[in-house]
Amino acid sequence: MNSNTKTPLFWNNRHLKFRVLILGRANAGKTTILERLTGATMNEAEVWRDGKILHGQVRPKCGLHNIDDEIHFHSRPGFVFHDSCGVEAGSATELSTVQQFVHERSLAATDLRDQLHAIWYPCCSFGHATWISSHILQDVPSS
Repeated sequence: MNSNTKTPLFWNNRHLKFRVLILGRANAGKTTILERLTGATMNEAEVWRDGKILHGQVRPKCGLHNIDDEIHFHSRPGFVFHDSCGVEAGSATELSTVQQFVHERSLAATDLRDQLHAIWYPCCSFGHATWISSHILQDVPSS
């Protein structure tokens, strides 16, 4: 471990970040999880799109949301987060967007910097876990 950042040297030496999609229903606790993990509020986050910071835009409202936006926290420099913004309440188009994102960031991504490393899915019941398995994770490699 690097004593300055507490980031494993494998990631730090290669300038890699652990990429996480946080996926779940609206009001499922996605923001709370991010804030607790990072020890920061969403107001302290930076949102990046296409390699450029979106100044003055901490987090767009769900209607203006872009799953490709990268959410960075200074308190956790080894992580990049992507927010699904409540996909279950959305339309077939929103579901398709998430499926395409997962495919592009898991199966199609050849560069480790672009790959999705984890999907966090806060769920309240077995039914929600079944939903994500059948709608989102069916094409994700298990190993």
